[in-house]
Amino acid sequence: MAKDSQIWKTLLLALILFMLMEFLLQLRAQLKFGNSILTAAFADNSAQGSLFVQHNGYQLLAADVEFEGSSIKVQSNQLGLRSAAVGPKTNSNIRVIALGASSTYGAYAATNDDTFPAILQRISSDIPLEVINAGIPGNDISSQYLLYAEQLAGLSEDVLILYSGLSNDVGRLCQRNGAAKSYALPQLQAPKWLLSVDLLLKNSTDLRYVPYKYSPMPDLNPYLQQYAASLRQIVKLAQQRQVKTILFAENLRAFRKDQPLQLQQQLAASALYYTPCLTVGQFSEVFEQYNQVQQQIAAEYADVHYVRLSEQVPGGREYFTDSVHFSAKGEQAIAAALAQVLKDTRQVAP
Repeated sequence: MAKDSQIWKTLLLALILFMLMEFLLQLRAQLKFGNSILTAAFADNSAQGSLFVQHNGYQLLAADVEFEGSSIKVQSNQLGLRSAAVGPKTNSNIRVIALGASSTYGAYAATNDDTFPAILQRISSDIPLEVINAGIPGNDISSQYLLYAEQLAGLSEDVLILYSGLSNDVGRLCQRNGAAKSYALPQLQAPKWLLSVDLLLKNSTDLRYVPYKYSPMPDLNPYLQQYAASLRQIVKLAQQRQVKTILFAENLRAFRKDQPLQLQQQLAASALYYTPCLTVGQFSEVFEQYNQVQQQIAAEYADVHYVRLSEQVPGGREYFTDSVHFSAKGEQAIAAALAQVLKDTRQVAP
C-alpha cells in the first residue's frame, strides 16, 4: 500500500509541475505576443478571444481587433487583414495587394509598420503606392486563392504581389497516407493550444528527425501540379479584374546550399520540425522545384513576372528569424527589392 501511495504522489506532483509549466508558458505568450489560451478564457465572447477566424477554406484575422504583447502588436482592419483600413480606390494611388501566408503577414514583425508590405509602401516615395497586406498565417496556396477571390473582391487593385510561402504546402509531404491500413494502437492527440507539448516537440527535432534521415524524396508531382493549378487560378482572376502587373516572388529560406552543412542544419531546425520526412538537402530541392513552377507559370503570361530575391535577401540569421520567416533586416531587404522591381516595371503607372 505504501508503494502504491508513493506512485500516486509522484504522478500527482508530475501533473502539478506540468500544469504550472503550462501556465507559465501561456502567461509568457500573453505578455510577449498578446495572445494565448488566457485571452480566450477571459474574453467576453469568442470573437474577442480569437485572433484568427476560419472562413470557407481560408483563415483571416478577426476584424478590427488589436492584440499587443511586449514583442509584437497586431492590428487588423475591417477585412481581417494586418493592414490599414481600406477605403475607396483613388486614381492618384497605385493599389497593391500583397498576397501570401505568414511571411507576408510578418510573423515576427513587431508592428504592422514593420512588415514588408508596409515598408514597401513607405519607401516607394517616387511611386504613390497603397499596399494592402493580405498575408495570413496558415493559408496554403489554395486558401490564398479563395481569400483573393472572396474577401479581396472589388478592391480594384493595380498590382498583385504573390509571396506564397511554402510551409503550409510543403508540410503535406510528411502527412501519413490515411488510406494505408494500420495495426498500431490509437494515438492520443494533445490539444493544439498546449504550449508545453509544442515546446517539447520543437526541442526534440533532432531525435525525431533520425528515422527519416535516409528516407527517399516524396513524389512531388501531385503537389506541384496542384500548386501550378492554383497559381493559374490566381492569375486568371487577376486578369479578369484587369490587374496591370502580377509579380510572383521567389520563396526564400534561411539555409542555402552554399553554406556549411552544419549551419544549414541549425538554420533548418524549424522547417524540419514541421517536415521531419525531409533532409535539409531535400527541403532545399523541394523549395527550388516549387519556385521553378512559379517561373514556368509566369512565362506563360505577358503580365506576370517572376522576381528573384535570393541575392537581395541572403540566407542566415541576419535576414531570417527562423527557417523561413524574415527578421527586421529581412523585411527591409525584401521590401527594397520589390520596390525596385515595381520602379522598373513601367506597367504600374496609373
